Amino acid sequence: MTLPVVTPMTPADLDEVMVLERRCFTDPWTRHMYLSDLTQNEMATYLTLRVVSYKPQTPDSSNSPWVVSTQTSEIVAYGGFWLMVDQAHIATIASHPARRGCGLGQQLMLALLDAAIARGATTSTLEVRASNQPAQQLYLKLGYEITGRRRRYYRDGEDGLIMTTPPLADTAIQERLAAARAETMARLQKCFDGASIPDDKP
Repeated sequence: MTLPVVTPMTPADLDEVMVLERRCFTDPWTRHMYLSDLTQNEMATYLTLRVVSYKPQTPDSSNSPWVVSTQTSEIVAYGGFWLMVDQAHIATIASHPARRGCGLGQQLMLALLDAAIARGATTSTLEVRASNQPAQQLYLKLGYEITGRRRRYYRDGEDGLIMTTPPLADTAIQERLAAARAETMARLQKCFDGASIPDDKP
């Protein structure tokens, strides 16, 4: 198994994305919402993290000198942002529940920020549940700061915290992101070195 690779999300990914969406969120987006953003919303950019595996197979003939292998891939994380003038608003981010703690969310956030900067973003913002401490810690690590609160922002009535970055070109945040990249690589190598994603079945 190789380390996860960043790829643009396409409509062909939505079958896999919707399986993860329903596992990760109590109030999941619909397939139509993603499809609309992917095909009609010029402000939107969505990425996936995909793990590619190669499985050797026994040749049909025992006399064959060739080694045959099959390639499979699985989406283990995905997310996206909307570029509003020069601010990237992180719209959603999710990672495979069986791989929490491996750095997938951090790798994806770094990729989203890279893509946002490439599209001309100078800052980034997002909302996060007030109770979601792990996500808040990730965003703080990447330079986001809590700048406000939206009362009863989520459908179940929970508040959302507004988090925003300083200018992404600032030296301090660039150094913070560089440190996060190094840490992410170490965590990914530890989790994905020869490992496989656990089966969801009990």
